[in-house]
Amino acid sequence: MRHLLSNTCFIAACSAVIAVLSFVASVCLNDVEWFQASGAIMTVGGVLLAARKIVRLELEEFMKNEKTIDGGLFEPTPEENEQSRQFDLDIRAYRWSIGLVIVGTLIWAYGGIVLRFAGVDA
Repeated sequence: MRHLLSNTCFIAACSAVIAVLSFVASVCLNDVEWFQASGAIMTVGGVLLAARKIVRLELEEFMKNEKTIDGGLFEPTPEENEQSRQFDLDIRAYRWSIGLVIVGTLIWAYGGIVLRFAGVDA
């Protein structure tokens, strides 16, 4: 489960699919609430991406990792190479999280209004 919740592509894709399916449901059912509610799900996806490192390592390991002091310039070990790769993925996830939180919050707040202008009633 932790692997899925720290997978940037999975979280972003699920958020987008839920938003699209909710949009279709809102139009088909003539009810703006489905699309509007998908904004909250997308926002949660953004928060998960922002917290990817904590989700990936769990809180205790995250705290230990943050307290580690670099010992100087040595040839990186395979473990350090993996940590570097994971750090790059953490940065990418954080960048995606900003967009998901913004888009999700806008849909959550204004999705119903947009659909009403498009002719979908509550």
